[in-house]
Amino acid sequence: AHSWIVCTDYLENNGWYWDQAKCRAWPRSAHRHDIRFGTFGVHRGFMNKLDNHPEETALCQHQRNDDTEYTAETPMAAYYLGQTVSLTHPTNNHVADARCKGTNIIDTENLIFVVDGDEDPCCIDSTKLIVVQDLGISPFGRDIDPVLTTTYPKPGFQNAPQFCEDPEDAMATYNFTIPTDMKPGRHTFVWKWIRDPAVNPFTACWEANV
Repeated sequence: AHSWIVCTDYLENNGWYWDQAKCRAWPRSAHRHDIRFGTFGVHRGFMNKLDNHPEETALCQHQRNDDTEYTAETPMAAYYLGQTVSLTHPTNNHVADARCKGTNIIDTENLIFVVDGDEDPCCIDSTKLIVVQDLGISPFGRDIDPVLTTTYPKPGFQNAPQFCEDPEDAMATYNFTIPTDMKPGRHTFVWKWIRDPAVNPFTACWEANV
């Protein structure tokens, strides 16, 4: 399984179905991969996985350029202090749900960072990465009560209430809160997902005016 962030400001918390009309903002360089108008769940090269040496690999797939990496059709986010932000991503078959899938679908780490400064962080170990929110992990396990896997909303990656209708392309969402003490201005945010400890992280980057 693999994934990426599709929308950086979705107008429905814990939503069931993708609706591009509910997306107010997009990740960096979304237009280069037709993320808005292409089929939800098809990355067209947009997925960013830190293969080989994640401690040496750039977190952001495309270099930051606020003039070229956002467009009128894929605009940058604007958040306010204290806002609960919804992000969307495809599940790509990676949800523990006893109605249609096994219960031992691993979820290991889901984090949102903000970058200290205007330059992209060098790598996953950068001291410029400040945790905004730990999004938790979804319930899973061979011996888990199956009801826990079918109860929504969930923490972590697997918050996809309609997963069983379309396991490959179902929409999942995260919700995180902009800290009330965050310095106003333009910030870079980074999403990091570790599916399994044996698999290198997936990341996505975007800018937002706060």
